[in-house]
Amino acid sequence: MKKFIAYFDYLGFRQFIEKNDVLDQEKGMSHIFREIEQAIAKQKTKDAPHGIVADLEKSNINCINFSDTIIFWTEDDGIESLKEILEVSYIFNWRTNGYFFPARGAVVHGELEGVDFSYLNGRGNKYNINSVYGRGLISAYEKAESQNWAGTVIDQSVVDYLTDKGEVPGAFLEPWCIPYFIPYKNGVLEKEEFAFMLVKGGLNEEAFKNRSKGIRDNFESYNKGPLDPGTEGKLKNTIEFLRCFKSSSE
Repeated sequence: MKKFIAYFDYLGFRQFIEKNDVLDQEKGMSHIFREIEQAIAKQKTKDAPHGIVADLEKSNINCINFSDTIIFWTEDDGIESLKEILEVSYIFNWRTNGYFFPARGAVVHGELEGVDFSYLNGRGNKYNINSVYGRGLISAYEKAESQNWAGTVIDQSVVDYLTDKGEVPGAFLEPWCIPYFIPYKNGVLEKEEFAFMLVKGGLNEEAFKNRSKGIRDNFESYNKGPLDPGTEGKLKNTIEFLRCFKSSSE
């Protein structure tokens, strides 16, 4: 069955694991879980015995996280489901890339199935199945992994879906996206695609410098620096995208 899928992977995750002890790894992973939960809840919170937590009760989005990969997906491919996964993945993209840990991603329309099963035997050992599969997942993986920056692209399959539904893709995606020439590992396509905005509104010179520094800090945090040439290229491409928002305000 076709659904909407948002696939993300963190950049520099191996360095994060290799260059930090288990306590710092636990701290970093707790931040990863927080960002996932805040996105799914669309930043809504509720009181809990141990403080404030994300309110996940009204979410219609499924999620799996394993190692450096996060996958969000919908139950169907209705237009309202598309709106929800766009909002969730947009929040996740700007929060993690702006303030925490660089990631690249893609939103696609395609086939996906999920399986969730858990068994605990009498000795306390667990057997868990928490799996997704399908052609849509492969498309999302390939689209995300091919990019050469920290950012998220809307796949052509979503644009085609909107056109088939009688929507104007640019107008529909405007609350979350702008058209941009996405940087890929093998170069830039000859046409613009839609990418999630890192900020809304314009940035003055000081704000641009602060945001740029914050993005670099995210690339280097948890002892991930100094950056190798390939990662420096991804950082440069991300800052160049941020520059779009500076230009719009001047």
